[in-house]
Amino acid sequence: MEFQTITKRLWRQPPFLVIAVFGLLDLLGAAVLLMPGMHYHGLSLLDALFTSTSAVCVTGLTVTDTAASFTRQGHYVIMALIQIGGLGVMTISTLLFLTIGQPIKISHKIFIKETFLYKHTPTLGSLLATIVFYTFAAEAAVALSLTFFFLEFLPPDEALFQGIFHSVSAFCNAGFSTFDNGLYPFRSNIGVLLTIMAAIMLGNTGFAIAYEIGERFLKGNRKAWSLNFRLTVYTHLLLLIVGTLCFFIFEQGNALADMDIKTKWLTSLFHSVSVRTAGFNTVEISSLTEDTLYIMLILMAIGACPGSTGGGLKTTTLAALWVTAISRLKGYTKSTISRRTIPDATIQQVLVLLTLYVSAILLSHFLMMVSGRNHPFLLGSNRFLATLFESVSALGTVGLTLDLTPKLNTSGKIIIICTMFIGRVGLLSLVSALTQGVTKPKPYHYASEDIMVG
Repeated sequence: MEFQTITKRLWRQPPFLVIAVFGLLDLLGAAVLLMPGMHYHGLSLLDALFTSTSAVCVTGLTVTDTAASFTRQGHYVIMALIQIGGLGVMTISTLLFLTIGQPIKISHKIFIKETFLYKHTPTLGSLLATIVFYTFAAEAAVALSLTFFFLEFLPPDEALFQGIFHSVSAFCNAGFSTFDNGLYPFRSNIGVLLTIMAAIMLGNTGFAIAYEIGERFLKGNRKAWSLNFRLTVYTHLLLLIVGTLCFFIFEQGNALADMDIKTKWLTSLFHSVSVRTAGFNTVEISSLTEDTLYIMLILMAIGACPGSTGGGLKTTTLAALWVTAISRLKGYTKSTISRRTIPDATIQQVLVLLTLYVSAILLSHFLMMVSGRNHPFLLGSNRFLATLFESVSALGTVGLTLDLTPKLNTSGKIIIICTMFIGRVGLLSLVSALTQGVTKPKPYHYASEDIMVG
């Protein structure tokens, strides 16, 4: 009886619903990809599940060559999974409920609003309509632009398909490509790369930022930019600049050595944009210097902005941590910036998220290490860095790899599938789903006792 009560409570929690539907979608996607006509030369159940999870979780890690292993029908299925994963299962399911006139629980409405916006919105229907319009309008514009550029190399029907597929993949920050060599042939094509970068930024900057910009310029709202907007945008731009400069400096004598100055800056900017959660690349990642890979690890872990199609810790999490540290050094007892105070509840959420995120990376990395052969360090052939890079990439739903993904054994594939799934549904959603439905909030606290730190 107690088990049934707990189960009912869990199903009432929106985070648990998201996790359950994402899991079912993973399995359904794998089942469809296994069907005849979806792939060439056979496809194992585990590889189908890996591909489906990577698409739904908009990651882009692949154990098989997407272009060579799947038919055009298979590519359409992958694109549909990416689109659903990018929009979010909760958003789509709520939109369907609204379409057929079914009532939606208050808890679900609040969860969706908090997922995309940090402040009150007029109605749930208008919020979802705006999200869907923004998504498809952005993808349509990108698809038309890419199709125009691809017409130089491809027949019209193929150019159109590739334009649509890559617009969805880029906007959703998935990193999948149906070209035989990915985006390598376009590494000096300014039109293609700038369009892909624009799509990535439209997706990973976050709907809250796009909504606030729309409120100002379309509706004439002249209020000052919110603290959320300023922290998000400033951190976002700072990371892009730092990533571009580091890539340009560290790869001067390596990956960028044979390029002209224009292509060097284009390549540096492209990878700074892509490495945060998109996962596209125009140079071989395993050929980059260790200094560049170190910066990439940091950028992948930070990830995109909240309320976006990207993953990672999120830019505002990083900003809130620095605000808290600087505030304490200045003598403030609260996290204060620009004459505003970030609520303690938000800071506690940030600390919980950071703890869980770092723990998830360490656990995934440890399991990846022990799932393979235990070599002495001198004979490890950079296995430590490669597995750490893989774990961070999977949890941040990035999709870059040091050529490790296609070589994963069965245990490694299962570990990365779980890591991608956790990275997409969100650690806080996962913990919320497992605790809110079982335990009740405790409004009391015990006596204080200090400890030594630092």
